[in-house]
Amino acid sequence: MIQVRDVHKSYPTRFGEKTVLRGINFDLARGDRLGILGRNGAGKSTLIRLISGAEKPTSGTIESSMSISWPLAFGGAFQPQLTGVDNVRFITSIYDQDFDRNIAFVEDFAELGPYLREPVRSYSSGMRARLAFAISMIIEFDCFLIDEIGAVGDARFHDRCNHELFEVRGDRAMIIISHNASYVRQNCNRWAILHEGKLTLCDDFEEAYEEYKELIGANTRAQAQPVSFTNRARMIESSQHAALSDERFRALTQQADWARDQKQRQRAAEHYAKALALYPYQSSYWAQLGHMHKEQGEFAEAEVAYRTSVALGKPIADVEPHIKNVVKKQAGDYYYSAMHLPSDGPASEQPPTRPDIDWLSWMLRGQAQPSTDEYLRALRLYPNLDSLCASMLTEQSDALAGEKCTAQDAARLRQFAICQFGDALPDAARKQLEKSGASPEKLLAALKQQGAFARWPKTAAALAAQDPQMAA
Repeated sequence: MIQVRDVHKSYPTRFGEKTVLRGINFDLARGDRLGILGRNGAGKSTLIRLISGAEKPTSGTIESSMSISWPLAFGGAFQPQLTGVDNVRFITSIYDQDFDRNIAFVEDFAELGPYLREPVRSYSSGMRARLAFAISMIIEFDCFLIDEIGAVGDARFHDRCNHELFEVRGDRAMIIISHNASYVRQNCNRWAILHEGKLTLCDDFEEAYEEYKELIGANTRAQAQPVSFTNRARMIESSQHAALSDERFRALTQQADWARDQKQRQRAAEHYAKALALYPYQSSYWAQLGHMHKEQGEFAEAEVAYRTSVALGKPIADVEPHIKNVVKKQAGDYYYSAMHLPSDGPASEQPPTRPDIDWLSWMLRGQAQPSTDEYLRALRLYPNLDSLCASMLTEQSDALAGEKCTAQDAARLRQFAICQFGDALPDAARKQLEKSGASPEKLLAALKQQGAFARWPKTAAALAAQDPQMAA
């Protein structure tokens, strides 16, 4: 049994004491597998180090009647000047074990080959992690501490690690930390959330994960992206990386994937849609959303999602059969038209996507969100943003109509609108537009004044028809 009682941990900094853990309490018995969820910097690794004995708490107690491992795959305890073999010999002597048996296991498991006889200081971080995990397995601890083991090796090596831990040693106690919530969900029987230094225990994973999502803000409405993008291409590229490093996006897509695997298609679609509200330019997740709509019989919505994924760069071969299928299911009122593919040209020459139709509708009509039929018509008929924008200008009424945007939606859509014209705007003008709280009418007027439509010939012609002074 491990008993953690009122544990606090603080570190001195140049600005004073920084408290990382506050009043942590829990018990861990043999056979318990406690998975801890928390965002980066929450103190998860600090808690692991305290339980392992690598550090001492500032106050409180940690008592154990079990032998406890060091954090698996942690190579900090190695003697770097010694070879891998000598490090195995050193650990073996401390725990009074059979060296020949241990070195045979490490050689087979770590797969380091001749490098096992080289100094550890010459190892890459991955090699050190492999050696550390293998050495951890030669000592039959009662409790294993697992901190981001998913970072070690390839998929085959992960499978071997999981076999050693959860099958060969499945009766041991474990504390598991991982950014992969699926790993925690699958391999734990107890769960906890560490947030702002406090630990909350949960008996049910779904309860724990819902609370975790609330704490990291995954269930809130999308907010304007804080990064200033100079153009559409950089926005899409940056968005791909930013989404995968955002805990909110990862939490929502993981939950969507679980719901999809359990055939809970409506729930999966809801979570994919929430993730795409945070980062709308993610091609692969638009395709996943399309699959969920298709399997629920929502064929028009599925076509919108599929066409958006292709316009954002999803290979057409992966998506076209699905689009043809859902178009066929939509009866005689609908028809199939060729998909429009992205190019290396400016934003005006790129095919429209659903998020593009959103910002255009906001800027030109003041609408928060068009109807499904409006999305479909735009995605099918118009090969690029310039032709769509020109058409919307020609067709719009004098008075802005439709559901009005919230201030939060407007800020996000304004950011997306501005970045489409980044190549044509001086930096000072673009930054000024980003900072302003301009209405859609004022933003359109400012873009016209800055000559932002120089590379949008059809749009420029439509604007000139409305305002002859533009053509002068």
